[in-house]
Amino acid sequence: MATSSRRVAPADGGNLSRSVKTSPTAKKPAAKASPYHLRISRLTVDKLGVKLYDKASAVVAELIANGYDADAETVTVRLPLNIQLASKAGGKLRDLGYVIDVEDDGHGMTPEEAIGFYLRVGADRRTRKGQDGSKSRKKKRPVMGRKGIGKLAPFGICRRIEVWSAGGPKTAKGYAVTHFFMDFEKIVTDEDESVPLEAGTDDQTWSKKSGTRIRLTSFLAKRVPELETFLRQLAVRFTFARPDFKILIVDVTNGAAQPIKVNPLDIPLLPGSKIDLSSRPVIDDDGTILPVSGWLGMAKEAYKNEEMMGVRIYARGKIAGVTRDFNQPAGFTGEFAMRSYLVGQVEAEWLDLDHGDDLVRTDRQDILWDSDYGQLLRRWGAELIKEIARISREPRRVRVRDEFLRKSKIEERARERFGDKQVARVAIDLAKKFGGFAAEDELDDDVYVEDLSQIILSVAPHQALMEAFHEFTNQVTKGEASMDQMLDIFSKAQIAELASYAQIAAQRVRVINDLQQIIDVSMDEDQFQALIANAPWLIEPSWTVITKNQSLKNFKHAFEKFWKKKHGTDVSLAIDHESKRPDFTLVSIDGLLHIVEIKKAGHAFDDTDFARLINYVDAFEQFFEENKETVAEFYREWRIDLVADSQKLKQSANLRSFQGLEKENRVKRMSWRDFLTRAKKVHEQFLDVHDLGAQKRQGKRA
Repeated sequence: MATSSRRVAPADGGNLSRSVKTSPTAKKPAAKASPYHLRISRLTVDKLGVKLYDKASAVVAELIANGYDADAETVTVRLPLNIQLASKAGGKLRDLGYVIDVEDDGHGMTPEEAIGFYLRVGADRRTRKGQDGSKSRKKKRPVMGRKGIGKLAPFGICRRIEVWSAGGPKTAKGYAVTHFFMDFEKIVTDEDESVPLEAGTDDQTWSKKSGTRIRLTSFLAKRVPELETFLRQLAVRFTFARPDFKILIVDVTNGAAQPIKVNPLDIPLLPGSKIDLSSRPVIDDDGTILPVSGWLGMAKEAYKNEEMMGVRIYARGKIAGVTRDFNQPAGFTGEFAMRSYLVGQVEAEWLDLDHGDDLVRTDRQDILWDSDYGQLLRRWGAELIKEIARISREPRRVRVRDEFLRKSKIEERARERFGDKQVARVAIDLAKKFGGFAAEDELDDDVYVEDLSQIILSVAPHQALMEAFHEFTNQVTKGEASMDQMLDIFSKAQIAELASYAQIAAQRVRVINDLQQIIDVSMDEDQFQALIANAPWLIEPSWTVITKNQSLKNFKHAFEKFWKKKHGTDVSLAIDHESKRPDFTLVSIDGLLHIVEIKKAGHAFDDTDFARLINYVDAFEQFFEENKETVAEFYREWRIDLVADSQKLKQSANLRSFQGLEKENRVKRMSWRDFLTRAKKVHEQFLDVHDLGAQKRQGKRA
């Protein structure tokens, strides 16, 4: 150890530059032989998973853990927040001069300790004999470190690491200082020779206080989040179980910033959903009890950020993994609720035993679920998921119900729509019932919320009418019925009728608006076919659905076989929307079979189209002539409804034939604009009925 009497500033921050830029201590040291050597192959770096540390918080957490293992009581992190650490242009990085410092007040290390232990990569520190084993030197903490690679984690975000540490026994001169630099490009090579590290100017001097400072510079293009997010990212990595340990964050971009303490996450839970795990151990197949502490529960709200997500699994006070379902296969009961709301903190020391298998992934994002302990934890978690789902079912329904009521504004809308207070009350009651069973993941979808609201508002008048009839019947039985009750029933019947028309009108107006949009952007025929198949009343507004038309199904299958036999090719007729594009869509209205052929908006029906169409005309005529029983329901026979914006038949024979088919009502062509205008004009009656109902309701309230 050097005997120089030169003292350096203490490791409590006094020797650290408070600016964002590189500190003076990073200056080039005087030339002297370096006692520090290190060589790491690129393959080793990849195997150790250093590249997985791609977040500033993950890197800082590893350095904090090293401070914890060194018996530090305070670790102070100084870094620029809400900033990009380096710029990248044209494939080249541009260093912006930022610095991240992680400083602790632990026992530090001497030059000899740095050479003998710190610079040994991949050695399991817990198997060492002497003071650096599985317990910390002074406070006897179960150490977090194991693999000996935490020191390399910074290479996930930077290319230069400065190590300054003062440790060993206190002497009259103070604590011995070790000071050196690790440069990624120098030490990560494919050569067998170890590389001497650059010694710092403070190396082999003395410090009044013990402790360690790790300084990171020469960054990759990584971003540090703002303070709130960074605090959360660090909070999830530790349990903060010891009162003699704290982490402080200082934003160096703000000269007036005060240190902020990292506190445990506070996640509001659904009342009654929390389970204390201290009495819920994992039991091995041979009866061995594996103790667990912590808690599980259902979050009051869906995850708002990544850090709140799922159950955090800890060993030795440090994160070992995060799970949203304890690695359960998809399809279990309550899967969506669990994956969206399950939270917790599971502390299981046996996942990281000193002499057991290493079950924690290098970057501490997960455990090895296929291991024996991993499978035990999975089965244990599956049982707890069932229990939490059961005890949180009703609180969850209340939460979903309240969220639906808030987003749908159903109470306000029911009172405005229905002049009858009882109908409004029934609507609100239905909303509470339906809302509690709403699909949680779709409550953020405005269309889903509106559709469910419309169903409730349509059903409410009918439900209220049924209740009024029931009450009236009871009163008649008792001989207490009155004319006012009869008038009330008539009033509710009128409201129910208007609500039904209003619902039909709303649905049809929505379809017409969809049609308008499709035409405006000239979408392909598939979208038109889907719209027609789902809303055949666009062809004939008097069409209504009562039951599935079996005659259409029979015709479809029979004609497809007939065509195949006659022409040797396939033809596709659609009744409902199908995944493959059909040749025609079939609609049966008042005894007339409408065979709808759709051309893309803007398309002109030409001679090629006619040559194809005339084959179908001949086939339909022949089929109707030869299959009287199959087509008996279509007593008005058939017509091809051709939707095409124009007609450009250049061959005179084709033109005359087409005109003849139009006169015989075998073919009817209309443009998309005419088609849309006709649909809008015919459906004005629905809007009139809806408006009339609204006027009556307003008049009753007045």
